[in-house]
Amino acid sequence: MSFDLSAVIRPEVAALRVYHVEMPPGGLRVKLDANESPFALGDSMRRELAAELAKALADVEFHRYPDPEARELRRLLARDLGVVPEQVLASNGSDEAIQLLLIAVGAPGAAVVAPVPTFVMYELTARALGLRFVGVPLSDQFDLDVRQFCEVLRAERPRLIFLAWPNNPTGRLYDAAAVEEIIRVSSGNGASALVVVDEAYFHYAGRTFLPKLGQYPNLVILRSLSKIGLAGIRLGVLVASTAVVEQINRVRLPYNVNALSQAAARVLLRHPDVVNRHAAAIVRERDRVLARLRDMAGATTYLSHANFFLIRTARPGDEVFRGLLERGILVRNLSRAPYLANCLRVTVGTPEENDALLAALPDALGHGR
Repeated sequence: MSFDLSAVIRPEVAALRVYHVEMPPGGLRVKLDANESPFALGDSMRRELAAELAKALADVEFHRYPDPEARELRRLLARDLGVVPEQVLASNGSDEAIQLLLIAVGAPGAAVVAPVPTFVMYELTARALGLRFVGVPLSDQFDLDVRQFCEVLRAERPRLIFLAWPNNPTGRLYDAAAVEEIIRVSSGNGASALVVVDEAYFHYAGRTFLPKLGQYPNLVILRSLSKIGLAGIRLGVLVASTAVVEQINRVRLPYNVNALSQAAARVLLRHPDVVNRHAAAIVRERDRVLARLRDMAGATTYLSHANFFLIRTARPGDEVFRGLLERGILVRNLSRAPYLANCLRVTVGTPEENDALLAALPDALGHGR
């Protein structure tokens, strides 16, 4: 029996490269590759979380589906964000929110625009859905040229624009006036595009476009709990006008956030003090490590407003990555990605983990050879 798989798989899908996640090898001492928080939730909060999950386990009828609307969770999120629950959509990680947005606006030949390099899931998901992704290159210092970007918008007339703020993997926080100009250009003079400001790293940047939601009906904001201590539960948040959320909700799969994730998120939202304390500690460590790296030969660093930073190495990035891995330190190797030759993305860890990185990096950079 002969079966030709290529005859049924769409060419756009066959051309994609799978999003690769490095599996930590044995003997790994320090994991700095995934932009997670390095801090556990703390004993008291873990006990509360365990009690909440135990209650959920006791109360949830596992032969029944969870709350399909995540109503209590959305109420808590709305309270913290200063909006009404109807402006909030909970998702299975922000990846799902990105996918829902693309599905909702998708049409044959429709364009999706973003600065590049940026979070790879914007392009990967757009192309998987048959949309036309248009990347607008950033400057050598990873800054956004708003005039060039707006020219592309006028030429391409996209339906969706992604702006990671701060950007991943560069850590750059674009000028707020430039971002607002893009939002304005995308909602006037016949242009109609949703502008997604992805604030996954808001807690480390301390800047948000939430107050602008009432001013710009085409503005969508994404948040995530993955970067502040709950990466394991996969919880993303989409915030927009009630009209936009109503439309995006039409393509959301039912019961997309499971009961245990809803319960865990409710616990975290009751403890903003823990989240803020951990975020402040990470920012202090980020700035300390970047200050040390500025004097290290063979490594160029870039200003970051996230819980990670980017290094461009004079030595081939693959070699530096392997050198760190041999010393038990895993970072994200981006050295073969477009615009990121010889670049490594490093998540900010605990002080001890960061010291281990600083001790291992000179040898990995080849200073001792």
